[in-house]
Amino acid sequence: MLREAFEYLTTPCPPLSRRYGYLAEAVALGARHRRQRQAWAPHVDACRRFVQEAAERAPRGGRALVAGSGLLIEVPLAMLAERFGEVVLVDMVHTRCARLQARRHSNVRLLTLDVTGALAPLDTALSDGSPLPSPSPPDLPGERFAFALSCNLLSQLPLLPLDAIDRKAPNTPEAERERFARILSHSHRFWLASVAEQATLFTDTESLWLEDGVVQEREDSLWGLDLPHPDRTWDWDIAPAPEEDRRRSLRHRVGAWVNLATPTGT
Repeated sequence: MLREAFEYLTTPCPPLSRRYGYLAEAVALGARHRRQRQAWAPHVDACRRFVQEAAERAPRGGRALVAGSGLLIEVPLAMLAERFGEVVLVDMVHTRCARLQARRHSNVRLLTLDVTGALAPLDTALSDGSPLPSPSPPDLPGERFAFALSCNLLSQLPLLPLDAIDRKAPNTPEAERERFARILSHSHRFWLASVAEQATLFTDTESLWLEDGVVQEREDSLWGLDLPHPDRTWDWDIAPAPEEDRRRSLRHRVGAWVNLATPTGT
């Protein structure tokens, strides 16, 4: 607990990210990884192998983007820095661990950014009671990226904004909440494909609660987004019992796509 408290108090973070829980989430994720390092190892290895395989399909020397770089647990940063002329790590919070890794490579740059473009407008809407905003993903400076990776981000984008809506606007109709969540995830796919020649993505696609190895509950994680069949799939034992539940374990099914072409329609 002392380590987590120190990280929370000393990590540089924009006020909006701190207020909406992104810093607390990053600190908690790091703590969970330390507790569950052995259970997470197959997932981490699968992610890193997949990213290397995908990156090797992009031409050397261009620019690479990692959206949702987080703690860099699943990202083979040294490989990306060696292959590309510039690597841009984008997240709401860059932990001290991530900053330390980035400093080891002269061509790695950190960018603190909300990739949905929706958080600041949402904060205003929740303050003045106006309708939930539409996302407006940012334009990124510089030449087009040769390679863009969305790192376990797609399913997570709506979660903390929805928590804020529940706290600050609890009377928001369920249909409006669901529409907001769907638009956040859908727009992320379009945005990723628009900023790079090769849009690579991995995300959890389904959450499974198991007891004694038997699935008790399952829930789709894609917010209604229709994606093609993934190029790779694997399981991630993210919270073995009793991490979140005394008897039940949480497992994520993960899907990975080497290149998501710009989709047609919405």
